[in-house]
Amino acid sequence: MRAVVVRPPAPGAAVEEVPPPSLAPGEVLVDVVECGVCGTDRDIVAGKYGRAPAGSPYLVLGHENLGRVRAVAPDVAGWAPGDWVVATVRRGCGEDRFCRANRSDECETGRFTERGIGGAPGYMAEQYVESPTYLVHVPPPLRAVAVLLEPLTIVEKAVFMGQRVIDRRGTTPGDPPTEPPTALVAGTGAVGILAALLLKVRGYDVTAIDRHDDTTPAARLLARIGATHRDAADGVGTLGDDRYELVVEATGAISLDFDLAHRLRPNGALVLTGIPDAAAPPTSVRAGELLRTLVLENQALLGSVNANRTYFEAGIRDLTVFEEKWPGVLASMITARRPLADAPAVLTDRHPGTMKTVLTVVPGGAAGP
Repeated sequence: MRAVVVRPPAPGAAVEEVPPPSLAPGEVLVDVVECGVCGTDRDIVAGKYGRAPAGSPYLVLGHENLGRVRAVAPDVAGWAPGDWVVATVRRGCGEDRFCRANRSDECETGRFTERGIGGAPGYMAEQYVESPTYLVHVPPPLRAVAVLLEPLTIVEKAVFMGQRVIDRRGTTPGDPPTEPPTALVAGTGAVGILAALLLKVRGYDVTAIDRHDDTTPAARLLARIGATHRDAADGVGTLGDDRYELVVEATGAISLDFDLAHRLRPNGALVLTGIPDAAAPPTSVRAGELLRTLVLENQALLGSVNANRTYFEAGIRDLTVFEEKWPGVLASMITARRPLADAPAVLTDRHPGTMKTVLTVVPGGAAGP
């Protein structure tokens, strides 16, 4: 079968013929219909990280996925050919309490694998096999946008974690807030836009920043959902004196992350989801001022990575809500669909202002429309 392969730490990607998977007891065979492309994929192709499975000279790339069931082992219940499916990404170490509870995003040993990232084959291939434990049913009405589920799960977890931190302050019965809570989203790629959608349905007044003017697809989409867009090409000064209860960062820009910390309201939380370049040169910050404010204003900075099955299930529910509330918005996030053969070019080209490029692997799936 065809697959997009990389050979970390060497840079580069290629579409090659690789052995197809074999269905074993307890497994489901899936035809990959679509696979999203994200910054992690591009970083792996650039040679920044990534790890091939043990004993393999290559890694099949890709973790954002949508597929259709081709076949089911006789001992598997609850799945049938033709079912739409998204697979989770991380596989736990099996050693610690969280991985044993299928919460590998909180793995304590670090000995997990991640499909398409480190130690396990990904989804930029025509087929994969998997245990039902890691598969999530997709309702057919969501088929056109379900490739966005995996990046949405990153947001589901980030917002959940940030809200838990904010909620530590408790409530004031009989004395509700005088205005809606405010949130800032940094970055308007797929993760940032999905964060804006989720925060809107959670009742936040949302502002999103990027380095582009109001003519981009992302800026127009933000306007459709009632969020505010700001061009921060010259820095966060574009926000004036505004401060926010919850800030979700989706850029991986180191200097920006420190600037965002200064945008928190008292009791607020900044959740980092972008992954900075570990080899970047040192950054100068006013550390004393930053840490003093964190203490005196009860603020919190936290990181959030990956997502377990519960966030995938929450994402299915929220995709349905988004479709009902803003018909067509999710579909407009997919700014390009390209055939699998174009993967090497797609993975090295960056087009400012785009939200999500998707590779079409097996159109419609072998099970039919």
